[in-house]
Formats: sequence, structure tokens, C-alpha cells
Amino acid sequence: MRPSVKTTQLIILASGGLYREAWRALLSAQPGISVAGAMAWPGHLAPLSQTDPPAAILLDLPDPAPELLRQVKVMMPEAGLLVLVPTLELPAIIPLLRAGATGFISRDGTVGDLARAVIAVGRGELVLPPALAARALTLMAQGQAAPGPLVEPLSERESEVLRQLAQGQTNKDIAQSLILSVRTVEAHLRSIFAKLDVRSRTEAALWAVRNGYSPQE
Repeated sequence: MRPSVKTTQLIILASGGLYREAWRALLSAQPGISVAGAMAWPGHLAPLSQTDPPAAILLDLPDPAPELLRQVKVMMPEAGLLVLVPTLELPAIIPLLRAGATGFISRDGTVGDLARAVIAVGRGELVLPPALAARALTLMAQGQAAPGPLVEPLSERESEVLRQLAQGQTNKDIAQSLILSVRTVEAHLRSIFAKLDVRSRTEAALWAVRNGYSPQE
């Protein structure tokens, strides 16, 4: 008997009614995704935050301003925020990352790319091309306060996982690179988060960049 596949609960946040219904129809048909709702404004998220908060939120907005993302993040702090953007360019992406975005996908992407991105941000992963993710993390780390000390030293394997994380690799990519199962990678990440005293993948990646876990290493 095959193990059951975890379904990613998704909320669609789009200003146009036709866009909302189009995304609902498209993504409801994708394996591993369940569309829990579609709405026009962040304020409509409030009732869900008290009941069954989603794992991922897709934002399809003409101007996804950082302040709007902060508002969404306050109401749904555990949800991954996937933002549709015209192009993947650092000047536009950095302010949104700082506001709480955890993934981006170009409007020229495929349906398969979008579905995989929704599921990935729902798992807490950072969705950006690795080369772009590494540059974005480096820019975000500049000017930040020095990170605090480790709660406990990292093991050799945890250091390897963290180095891959600092390069913008997904859990699946890390597992393939280090010849591990995805579940083992997830277990290492939980331990890493605890030892770094961080709560998110982005915070762990920024810690890694500040401490020399650079893509060149």
C-alpha cells in the first residue's frame, strides 16, 4: 500500500475575479494541491487564520507591494507566500523577500512549474533559481546585525545540508546531492533550525551566508 501524499492547502489572492476562478480551476486539478479559497484582499484572510490556515498563498496582484505582503504574513505567519512576477529580477524580488515572500514564479512559467512551486512553498522551501537565490541571500545578509552564537555545534552532515540550503537548493535537490532521503533532509533541517535558533528556511539560509556558507565553498 502506497503512503498517502500530503495535500498542500492553498489560498489564491488575486484582484480580478476571473483570475481567481481561472487559478482555482487550474490548480484544483493539480495532484497534491487543494484550493481552500480565493479572495481579492488580504483582509479576507482573517477568518481562516483562526480555523484552518493554508500552507501556501498564491499572490497574483498587479503591484505586490512589500507592505501588502507584510500584512498577509502577519495574518498567516506559517504560510508560504508565492508571488507571480513579470520577470525574476533581483531589484524587484529583494524587497518582497524582506517582506516575507518565500517564492517567486514568472508569468511565463509552465503549469507544472507553478504546481511544484506551490507545493514547495507549502513545505517552507525558498522557490527561486539556485543562482538567483544565492545572490538574493547574499544581498539580504548585507548590513544585518551579526548572528548570535550556535545553541549547539552542527554535525558534519548538518553543515553539508546548510551549505546546500545557502545555495537555494530545495529539499529534493539536497537529498539527491547528498544521497539522502527527503525525510532525512527534513530531519536535519529541523535540527539545524533548533541549533541556529531560527524559525524559517530563509533565516537559516541568511545565517549560513553570514557565516561563510557561500556558493563558492
